[in-house]
Amino acid sequence: MTSIKGLIITTMITLTLVLSGFTKSKAAEDLALADDLSELKKSLAKAGFKVKFEKPPMQGAYGLVNIKKKTIWIAPITHEMGIFRATFIHEAVHAAQTCRTGKLQPIGWKLDVDDAVRLAIESILYRKYTSEKFDIEREAFLMQGQPNAVTEINKELIDNCNIQD
Repeated sequence: MTSIKGLIITTMITLTLVLSGFTKSKAAEDLALADDLSELKKSLAKAGFKVKFEKPPMQGAYGLVNIKKKTIWIAPITHEMGIFRATFIHEAVHAAQTCRTGKLQPIGWKLDVDDAVRLAIESILYRKYTSEKFDIEREAFLMQGQPNAVTEINKELIDNCNIQD
């Protein structure tokens, strides 16, 4: 009798959550953003990009941009992993890389990093990406750690995606 009672209570709680409209992605949409990332999200929206805080539709990806759909996905787990900001910036760089021609192409930022960081990025590129993507991915990885990353991305969006500040 006790196990049936427990099963009924569990079922009632589950149904309440389902019927109340609670979903994992809805919870992720409520993720609090730092002020600068919130502004970046607004700039991306003005440039026509939708930012979704949900699992990307590609196996093993923490972030993803679909240029044709103008959609950016950031996996919620990146927040728990401590890589949310870097992932958001990385994907925002890819969005900005499309502003000039509609296709991914390097912006041409001159970005300084430690030799150790540069070596780590090169290692990731050679292990995870085809050589055709090296330049765009290198630029996105290099921008992740820049203290002025959000400012630079916003500037590119304003200057070349025809959005108003």
